[in-house]
Amino acid sequence: MPYIITIATIAVILALLAFMKHLKLKASARVCAKEAKRFHERLQKLSDPSHDFTDNELHRLKMEFAPLLDEVNSLYDSLFISNKYLDELGLGDFLEERKLVNHRQYLNNTNRTQKPQTP
Repeated sequence: MPYIITIATIAVILALLAFMKHLKLKASARVCAKEAKRFHERLQKLSDPSHDFTDNELHRLKMEFAPLLDEVNSLYDSLFISNKYLDELGLGDFLEERKLVNHRQYLNNTNRTQKPQTP
């Protein structure tokens, strides 16, 4: 009988710890969502057709938001929070936009290194 009580107590403690971890991750996800929105706004400014962005600007944007990328990836890797919830917060869109920045930087570098052909 004491073993059953001990096992039940441990189960309750583990459930409580998992719930507290879940709440902590949700709070972290909401903070990340605010930062992701800021990233989106900065990316929109760079994407303005009247603005010819430089590779340096893209690099600074990537470096500024690198910790956010790490945090968002760790949230998606966590077993204590739903990926669906993270997507609802817009963090999936952040990851897609981050890939877009890499692609734009690649295109910017490719266009710069190609020499114009002379007839």
